[in-house]
Amino acid sequence: MKHASRLLSLLVLTAAFVLLAGSACDKSAPEHEWEHGAFEPVDANQKPYTLPAGITIDSLYGADDDIPESYTPLYMVVTNGNSGNTTVTFPTGLVFDPGNIEYQYMMLLKDFTFTAAPGANDSILVPTYGCNEDLSSPDDESHYDLAGIEWDKETDELFTIVANKTLVDSASDLAQDALYEITDGDSLTDATRNALKALP
Repeated sequence: MKHASRLLSLLVLTAAFVLLAGSACDKSAPEHEWEHGAFEPVDANQKPYTLPAGITIDSLYGADDDIPESYTPLYMVVTNGNSGNTTVTFPTGLVFDPGNIEYQYMMLLKDFTFTAAPGANDSILVPTYGCNEDLSSPDDESHYDLAGIEWDKETDELFTIVANKTLVDSASDLAQDALYEITDGDSLTDATRNALKALP
């Protein structure tokens, strides 16, 4: 009986250790490895993203007009090679690479979900935000590719704040200002942080 009690205690201690070790391994977002004022995707701050099977992006470039959710959206043409409708989610923090150093990297501040019809070329406006204030905004001469998902403490704080906010019109302008403070300024200011938290 005493042996069984010791064995039970040992099992409980082992389980507790595994839980604690698991928590310790669950890392929070790291410090950013890019320079303020010169944002670019860096391996240390990127998580991979892959399109669902059967979905291809035929073109991706700056849109002619803005939308309530973004004044710098990207215009995307998608083909669905599957037999049925396919729902695609671009995750928060997904970065869009312009390939041309004259244009800004673009980023999603919230998940963006769309449904692609089978065998069709669907045109979609993606509500992206700029990451390099001094560079050119996307236009019909810029051509973008998907990069990875940004993962650093400063952008992660922004994503957390806006996760349940409605980013349209002036709120989307505020969110753009916030991202520029992070990528091009010293960091998110208290004034902008509080204004974002006050959004509905």
